[in-house]
Amino acid sequence: MSKLFNILSLKCPRCRKGKLFTKHNPYSFKGSMEMPKHCPVCDQDFMIEPGFYIGALWTSFPIVILIMAVLSVILLVYFRMDLNWFFVTITVILFLLQPVIIRLGRAIWIHIFVDYEKTFTEK
Repeated sequence: MSKLFNILSLKCPRCRKGKLFTKHNPYSFKGSMEMPKHCPVCDQDFMIEPGFYIGALWTSFPIVILIMAVLSVILLVYFRMDLNWFFVTITVILFLLQPVIIRLGRAIWIHIFVDYEKTFTEK
């Protein structure tokens, strides 16, 4: 599996099998951002240090910029949307995508610091 696929599937960076989040649905009202303390497969520590995922804001920001750029081209160039409606539309879309963006940002962040190990000892 490639690293990009692993990030998009929200898997453990070390074993690429365990899930990073306890709940599959990012839109569940309770616990959608909860992560286990350790990978259930390889026991990788997901809470590396206090405040570790604050750095994920730096990885979420480019995702938002990419989405905004693509939406801008589609809505303004292709559909020729009025500027007022464009700002309302892009705000609503980004608001609705926020749980997915936060999860992706966290997945990218932990993949920066934890390397894949082909051989690991399963619990």
